[in-house]
Amino acid sequence: MSRVDVFLDAVDSKYRAGDVVRGEVVATIEREDAPFNHQGVVVTACGSVAMRVGEGRVTMLEALFTSVDPVSVLDVQSVLAPPGRLATGVHKFPFSFPLRAFPASMPVYETFHGQNTQVVYAIDAEVARPILRGGSLTTGMCEFLVESTPDEEDAENVRASGRVEFEITEEQQDLGPAPGALATEGFLVRGYFDKTSWFLEEAITGALTVVRSAAPLKAIEIELCRIEGCTTSEGQALSETSPVQFTQVADGDCARGTEIPIHFVIPRLFTCPSVQAATFSISFMLRVLCVFEPINPGNKEPVAVRAIPIQLYRGGPSVKPKALEL
Repeated sequence: MSRVDVFLDAVDSKYRAGDVVRGEVVATIEREDAPFNHQGVVVTACGSVAMRVGEGRVTMLEALFTSVDPVSVLDVQSVLAPPGRLATGVHKFPFSFPLRAFPASMPVYETFHGQNTQVVYAIDAEVARPILRGGSLTTGMCEFLVESTPDEEDAENVRASGRVEFEITEEQQDLGPAPGALATEGFLVRGYFDKTSWFLEEAITGALTVVRSAAPLKAIEIELCRIEGCTTSEGQALSETSPVQFTQVADGDCARGTEIPIHFVIPRLFTCPSVQAATFSISFMLRVLCVFEPINPGNKEPVAVRAIPIQLYRGGPSVKPKALEL
């Protein structure tokens, strides 16, 4: 069966704004289809920011009348061959196009796969043919990755970012007063993160210490969260927070007064540089979760939480992750 494939010159299918995307469209024509009459060989590249309203933000009735328009950021189409015939065998059609936003005033956003926001770039190759003659040969949309270009101003923001310290007590935590013995006898967890602005290529580092706790701890986790915001066609601004990654830094009731290191790598496809655009936004935060043993068997585990907003930036290949010190 005849087919068409698209091959990009980048082995990892990864590009940056301003790069030239090069590749080949390869049409393989089998003997039973030759000569293959076609109406042209076309390659199409597109990029878009697709958004949806989170199910937890609106009611079922409101969802029927709430819409979010997608944002087009790339639209390229090139004709690689005019109408003609293809004989049996393999036919290659090279192509290239600059990776620039469309319209030019819009930035090239980085590839991102969120819960409600998707920034996707894809390329499609087609050998056009009337449907009565068997239909076109097409690859379908094949995704390629786009990274934003490192910026000196962003690098300066990361360098200027300082250490942020936090405390979690029975009163000072984001879920309200602690229950039971935790409220009367209390607990205290102190810690810090080395900074609040990070390159995506870096590992997030810090440390924490359990100073005291009336109840035994079950675990301590660091949660990386994304905050996706969008503006609907009706002008309503909505945002939703969802977890990206959990990293357990302590298992069980850890010793009091012992410093516990924090060190975890930022996942690639589910994070991107922080974005604040006209119709959507993507930001991130870290949440420290202290999970205690249930006060009574069968009860829900008490959890104490502290949230710290952070900024993420693209740093480039010159950024070297900090090694974990043991």
